[in-house]
Amino acid sequence: MKNIFHRSILTIFSTIFFTINTAISAQANFTFDEVEIDQNKVVAMAMPLSDLNGYSSYKLIILEQRSNERPCWSESEAGLYPILVEPLLLNFNFSGICGRATDSNGYSIRVDGNDLSVSHRLILQNVGGEIKLFGISLTGDKKLIGRSRGLSNGMMKIFLEPGWQFTKRSYQGKVLGHFYFSYDSFAAKQAEIEQRISEIEAQIPDSLEFYDNTNSAIAEGS
Repeated sequence: MKNIFHRSILTIFSTIFFTINTAISAQANFTFDEVEIDQNKVVAMAMPLSDLNGYSSYKLIILEQRSNERPCWSESEAGLYPILVEPLLLNFNFSGICGRATDSNGYSIRVDGNDLSVSHRLILQNVGGEIKLFGISLTGDKKLIGRSRGLSNGMMKIFLEPGWQFTKRSYQGKVLGHFYFSYDSFAAKQAEIEQRISEIEAQIPDSLEFYDNTNSAIAEGS
């Protein structure tokens, strides 16, 4: 009886160990990477939705121009915000020409190389007269990802915040159809420093620059 009990315990622990190892291996095998894409060939937009009570919500849609055969969307005049997007791909068979993502199966968040598709969700909210795109964690923390720079009844283009860009998910070297809103904190910090340097340089008076050039000329002539 004792031997039977011992064998049963060993069987249970072996099963548990095998299950855990299988789960870990499966998780390791499904580690996704990302690849950079042309930012000019992708657009995110907020599509207004209305319920019976007149309350407006917004749906996040991403369009991608995969070939130059036909344009997949058009945009209203640049500089007049918000910029409205017209999805032209609805007028023809866009297979192989355009890509489209309309829910969390087609897009998610990636920060510093970490896929946050399980821990974060993307939402659009009307805040301060514009539509803002947030990434919200399971604990309620918010990350501002993009904004429309205005409000309209049409489909509004979402402009990504500094440090954010569109990338695509890849697996074992194969590029998938899934889009990332991707953030690289190191690159964002570099861009912030460069922007600050440019602002400081822009504040330097022309007279000071002339003074420096004059001193250099005198030093060379002496």
